[in-house]
Amino acid sequence: MTLGADSAEPRHSDASERSHLTEVRARLEDIVTAHEQTVQRERLRAYRKMAAEAAHTFTETLSGILARAQNLLDDAQDPDVLRAAKMIEQVALEGARAARRFQDFSRTNPAHPFQAVDLNKLVVEVADSVRGRWSEQLAARGITGEVHAETPYLPLVSGDAAELRHVLTSIADNALDAMPEGGNLSFRTGIVGTRVFCLVADTGVGIGDEVRLQIFDPFFTTKREKGPSFGLSGVYAIVERHGGEITVESEVGKGTTFTIWLPPARSTELAPQQASGALSTTARTSTPGAQILVVDDSEEVREVLRELLSQQGHTVVTCEDGESALAELETRRFGLAMVDVGLPGISGLDVAKKLKGRWPDATVVVMTGYFDRVGPEGTQAKGVDFVLTKPFTLDQLRLVMRHAYSGVSAES
Repeated sequence: MTLGADSAEPRHSDASERSHLTEVRARLEDIVTAHEQTVQRERLRAYRKMAAEAAHTFTETLSGILARAQNLLDDAQDPDVLRAAKMIEQVALEGARAARRFQDFSRTNPAHPFQAVDLNKLVVEVADSVRGRWSEQLAARGITGEVHAETPYLPLVSGDAAELRHVLTSIADNALDAMPEGGNLSFRTGIVGTRVFCLVADTGVGIGDEVRLQIFDPFFTTKREKGPSFGLSGVYAIVERHGGEITVESEVGKGTTFTIWLPPARSTELAPQQASGALSTTARTSTPGAQILVVDDSEEVREVLRELLSQQGHTVVTCEDGESALAELETRRFGLAMVDVGLPGISGLDVAKKLKGRWPDATVVVMTGYFDRVGPEGTQAKGVDFVLTKPFTLDQLRLVMRHAYSGVSAES
């Protein structure tokens, strides 16, 4: 009896100790995971801030170059001058496209009001598209791959359908690259608590911890050909803009699983939303010959707008900051104001609000190189009629001017 009791104690003690160690290990793993996610989030936040500032600097310069080149193309007669101006225009447009990518990556607020989105519908669409493309690619090599989508009932999620489709497609494309000899790609949606999730899993080559920790960094890629793409960092930025979370688990040789977590749609998002763009307006400005106020802290932008608008017969007053613009409002009446959002001191939106309060019939156009600083709600509250995103083309400027005269909203 004594021996039996004595021999049972160590076994019980060993089991208790193993249980305790398992619990400690699990807690440590949770702490490490939370730390990695915090570091990743802060690193991406720093990258996005840098991208926003870089994009703003580029767009200020490109706005002047592009407008001057296109104005020269309209007026020049000499073939050599036309060729040179066309080359400048093309280079400026390429720079503008690059700046747009930086702007889109750096945004923390949505470009359009969120709507209620059927995530299951997006998953099925992406799965069908991927299945067709992948089957065709693999069939040429005599191998096969499977794509599955498991989509039980889900509440609608809050978001931008186009951006969420881009997220799913980008992750799926990466999964296909990880399965050059075929395999299985699966989508599965569900809900845990109040959050909706979409899991995208592949049976590919997998990734090691070192790569996993860098996978959301801008321009990071394991592919041979590198291009000017934000890759999965752009996916991360979109999910974060949606108030969601994205995680990745992987094991070398066994595959990778991405899990996207999203908040459900609010009741106010269940009705269809108006498409966003430049804002609608009922304001009318004067016919050509009106007094126009241009406010921008970039001398190049001020001067190119002054030249272009003066050529159309307008009287143009330029200011470099909000304070001097408000002083001008005390001395004369303007039918149209073009105001940069990111002014030093008083913001461009505050200048816009002041002008609208003083002259309700005036047309206000805000210009911005920061996607994040202009949203539909904020601009409507400030009385903004149109938004021009830098760098804007001469055609976009003319379109806004034409619609400003007619009182019809314009896409910018």
